Amino acid sequence: METQKLLTPVNSYGSQDGEVRMRLSATSPQPEEEDLRRRLKYYFMSPCDKFRAKGRKPFKLVLQLVKILIVTIQLILFGLSNQMVVTFKEENTITFKHLFLKDYAEGSEDTYAVYTQADVYDHIFYAVDKYLAIPNETIGRYAYVHAAGVNKSALMLCQQYYRKGRIDPANDTFNIDPKIVTECLGVDPPEKIISSDPEGNFPVYQEPGNSYRNFTLKFYK
Repeated sequence: METQKLLTPVNSYGSQDGEVRMRLSATSPQPEEEDLRRRLKYYFMSPCDKFRAKGRKPFKLVLQLVKILIVTIQLILFGLSNQMVVTFKEENTITFKHLFLKDYAEGSEDTYAVYTQADVYDHIFYAVDKYLAIPNETIGRYAYVHAAGVNKSALMLCQQYYRKGRIDPANDTFNIDPKIVTECLGVDPPEKIISSDPEGNFPVYQEPGNSYRNFTLKFYK
């Protein structure tokens, strides 16, 4: 009868012990797998974790911060420049409304209109007169742009109308030739300068002629 104890405890004899050893060896990580895990873990670390792990300075983080700073400065400069352009345009638009529109008042854009033919001529001639008198009336400096209108004139008055048209409001019928006719009249600012100042420091422009008042509109009905 065997009474001596085994030196190492085993759960069972035979092939089962070998299967357990193979199972344990299969679950133990291989060196390649462990290296891949470390690389992936390091790859997904934050810059602070990388600095704590290997003492590597976050150069990429600093580069991204510099890029963000540069783009932000560019956006701010672009916004300020665009704001200056918009402000300049709005201020000049308000100035031109007060200069060229007769009886214009702030906030009257919705109700500002003309209703009679006499009012149409009156407002057109008023705008042209003010345009030709810009050098004598405006505080700021404005220049005429020639070669932009008819016969290289600075201002061009045009009207467009159908070549032939007839409208009968009673029967609610109309007969219109779709061909559009355009008639234009060029108006030039005064070119002669008469200086009323003895020293010649403040030039005064000669009054323009009234030839443009022969411009006739065709109100087809």
